[in-house]
Amino acid sequence: MTEAYIYTLLALVGFGALGVFHKLADTYNCRPSAVNALLYAWSLAFMAVAVVLRGESWNGSGSVALLALPFGVSASVAILAFQAGIRHGDIATSWLAINLSSGIPTVASILIYDEPVGWKRAVALCLIPVSMALLWKDKKDAEARRG
Repeated sequence: MTEAYIYTLLALVGFGALGVFHKLADTYNCRPSAVNALLYAWSLAFMAVAVVLRGESWNGSGSVALLALPFGVSASVAILAFQAGIRHGDIATSWLAINLSSGIPTVASILIYDEPVGWKRAVALCLIPVSMALLWKDKKDAEARRG
């Protein structure tokens, strides 16, 4: 198994676990802000250990911090919104919507970096709005059945 497959598998397991743990936190009525703060505190701790174990060091360049800051803020806002919104719907629907948002950087990479668009990527991008429309319809149908 190549290194790329290992990273892909770790990402799948990690993101899947995040979804399960967020639903667990919701089940125990945890505050989204507390979950978010602990998520990032533990992430910082684990990354610091990983950097030390790999023998890496920060070169002191401000560009790393300037890039990391908007990444962290964006991720934090997304997690807070997800954690707060999960109380209003099913985990499967919420997590699917989060994963469908990957279309945004995909479109940006096509427009900004001129990445090639094969037919498979084009079909996948076209299906994202269809998926969102079906999720919206499913939510409306579920609300109609409840009340």
